[in-house]
Amino acid sequence: MTVPAVIKELEKIEMTRQTDNVYRLDHAVTAKQKKILKAFGMNEGNITYRVGEISNTLKKSNIQKEWR
Repeated sequence: MTVPAVIKELEKIEMTRQTDNVYRLDHAVTAKQKKILKAFGMNEGNITYRVGEISNTLKKSNIQKEWR
C-alpha cells in the first residue's frame, strides 16, 4: 500500500456531532484501517479514546462560550 493510499484510508476516520451534541466516530474503524493503525502501534481503542477526549474538549469550549 502506498503512502498516499494509507493517508486517504486514514482520512476516512472522522467524527461527527450527533443530535445530543456529542461527537462520535462517524463509522466503525475498518479492518484495513486497523491494520494501518497497528503498524503505528495503535488500535481502535486509541481512536475511540481520542474521539472522547476531543468531544469533551469541544463540549467544555461550547460551555465556556455560553458563559460569555
